Order: sequence, then C-alpha cells, then structure tokens
Amino acid sequence: MKRPVFLTAFSFTKYGLIQAKGSSTNMEIRKTLQPGDMGTKRLLKKYGEQLVCVRYRIDKLSQKRFTTVELIIDEKPYIRTNPNINAWVKINFNETKQRQQVKTAGAKWSTEHKVWIMDYEIAKKLGLKKRIIKIITKTNG
Repeated sequence: MKRPVFLTAFSFTKYGLIQAKGSSTNMEIRKTLQPGDMGTKRLLKKYGEQLVCVRYRIDKLSQKRFTTVELIIDEKPYIRTNPNINAWVKINFNETKQRQQVKTAGAKWSTEHKVWIMDYEIAKKLGLKKRIIKIITKTNG
C-alpha cells in the first residue's frame, strides 16, 4: 500500500480524501527540492513535467518522515474575470518623466484623444489619480 500524500490537514489515498493523523500543522518542512535536485530523480522520472517540487516533512508527534510532492494536474489559459478598467490620463508633452513612467507601465498614446490610455489600477499605483480625465470599462469577450 502506497503512502498517502498530505494536502494540508487531509490525505488522499486510494480510499479517497481522509483526515491526516495529527494534522499537517504538526509537520515541519525540513527541505524543499526543485525537480532535478538530488533526491528528486526517481520522482521526476515518475511524474515528469508535472512535478513542481518535493518536500521532506517531519511529524514530531508520530516521529516519522514523509516525502510529499506538489504536482501540476491541470493547465488552462488565464482569463481575467474582472472587467478591464482603463483610464485616460492627461500628461503634458513637457512632462518627460511622467510620460516615460506611463510608457514603462504599458500605457498607449491616443492621438485621437491626446491622452495616455492605461489600466486604472496601475494609474492609481503610480499616483496619477488626479490626472485621470475619463474611466472606461471594457469587459472580456
């Protein structure tokens, strides 16, 4: 019978998800290894590119050492669920420092409207909230 893999305070066995003895909060991570490091070769051969890392955990209550693996089991494209909120930011031509700052942050110049168009949250983080002249919401799709 194979050892269960610990997921927080639960184990996943061939019988399904069960609560771990003593809970993983009693376990201390002693070492985290990346795929290809010494101690991961066998698991890398078994799991291939799915392997993210290998951890050695010590449970002081049961006085046991456990080897756990973190695997990628699903991969999907990331789609932003919140609507994109763009801001029109007014920056004068002679304000070269601010223009360079918004360019670096990914802003695009609109020749039609004579404004910089950029993500609203980024504009706020850059301290440009007072320069925003219009906010536009675009939904994905």
